[in-house]
Amino acid sequence: MMKLYILRHAETEWNREDRIQGQMDSPITREGQAAIESMREELASVPFDRCYTSDLKRARKTAEGLLKSRSVPIIEVEALRELPLGPWEGMLFKDILKDPISRLYLKTPEKYHREGLMDFHDLYRKTEAFLRRLEQTQDEHVLIVGHGVSIRALYHVMEGVAVRDFWSGPIAESLGLGICAYENGAWQVLRRADKKDGYSY
Repeated sequence: MMKLYILRHAETEWNREDRIQGQMDSPITREGQAAIESMREELASVPFDRCYTSDLKRARKTAEGLLKSRSVPIIEVEALRELPLGPWEGMLFKDILKDPISRLYLKTPEKYHREGLMDFHDLYRKTEAFLRRLEQTQDEHVLIVGHGVSIRALYHVMEGVAVRDFWSGPIAESLGLGICAYENGAWQVLRRADKKDGYSY
């Protein structure tokens, strides 16, 4: 059996402000750094074979902090990146709601698309390809560090939830620990660590 230990990156300054990050980055807060150290202790007994992380700085730094002093390979994976949000990146969440496109993003995600940027359908395809690659490995304990949207996509692909129902559940808390298992050819979500609402970042 393979177990995935899935974590959203630590809290950043823009998370605290409820500001959209997308492919942009902001510094991890002091509280976020303390949470990394606490989670590192919680996971100390897990013999990780490998770590897969988004290549965005906030996720990579979280992964490095969680595995400090361990010789666990850290591999950057595009499927774990946050969805790119174009002109919204750097804006407060409440301000993007004034943009008519936000209704597509939040209410009919299957219709949301920005020219030249990855959308939810693309994210699902990349996530499914990533899971198929994982299934071919012999790893037993795998650390995953991603983002609110990419982690939600991971759960949805495992459980067969359609793109149109993407927002049927909240996104993960910063450094909230989710656990999934792969056994006998099937994925199962064992534990989630989600926020109380589905939309805020």
